Amino acid sequence: MKFLERLNNIRSRELIRYIWTAGLAFAVIALMFFGYYYNDRYVRVGDKSPLDISIDQLEIAVRDNPEDPQARVALAEFYLGKGLYSQAIEQTDQVLITFPENTGALLISGITYTRSGQSQMAIEPLEKFIELRKDSPMAMSDTALQTAYYFLGENYNLLSQPEKALPALESALQINSTDADALYQAGMSTQAMNEHEKAIEFFHKAVQFVPDFTEAYASMIKSYTSLDKPDHADYARGMQAFSIKDYKTAQKYLESARKGLPDFAPLYFGLSLTYEQLNRLDDALNTIKIAAQLDPNNFSIQQAQGRIEAALKAQG
Repeated sequence: MKFLERLNNIRSRELIRYIWTAGLAFAVIALMFFGYYYNDRYVRVGDKSPLDISIDQLEIAVRDNPEDPQARVALAEFYLGKGLYSQAIEQTDQVLITFPENTGALLISGITYTRSGQSQMAIEPLEKFIELRKDSPMAMSDTALQTAYYFLGENYNLLSQPEKALPALESALQINSTDADALYQAGMSTQAMNEHEKAIEFFHKAVQFVPDFTEAYASMIKSYTSLDKPDHADYARGMQAFSIKDYKTAQKYLESARKGLPDFAPLYFGLSLTYEQLNRLDDALNTIKIAAQLDPNNFSIQQAQGRIEAALKAQG
């Protein structure tokens, strides 16, 4: 679970995610939660990444060799990581004037516009980056491309164009099907198009990977309510409460929903997790066993059952 509008309010932990880079990985900004993290880098200055070099050194490198696109992209990346968005855009603009197909500058430009709340401006560089990368032999494992698809979808959602957001997000999910944020955004797209059943599928997949994904549960409530499924909506309310550690409220909603959802494995899983947090381990074990019977191939349920059994054993 994370540069969404979510970037400023998504998950109460705040997205510490946003960039699954590879070949073109970029600094990840630490914001309220979902900051920004990275793996490899596309741009290098000497043997160090931009974040290992002082801003003075990067600025000197650009001043000494203003025609070097790599130096400018490195500096733009540093500015982006520091939240200096106008300075980052200034550098990427300079690169793109001379090198309009510089993928590093395009992706940093798109991310910077996203991060600074300029969704409309983010579209063009992201779409151009995608056009340059989407047909490469490694496209289906290109995490930089996945990042661009994700941000493109997010920006289209923010611009209230879900019909354009969804194809981009589905492309992101083809590259990384476990990306909870892309699943959430795809759910938001389909919800905006009143496709609530499909939206719920996306939200449930998102919480499989991030069980305390508060925003996904809030969106579930909306879709379940639109479908006139009050018990399912109470399940989502319970899990929303669980995600913010309000376990008593979670228990209340989940136990209430249980009466109308005797065969709904996610409810039993959530209720078991709630009992576990309330130190009601016997109830947690009994409930997780029901979840396991209903969904025997769910690894998360199996893992939770093992953990609860171990905790009971340790109690003697």
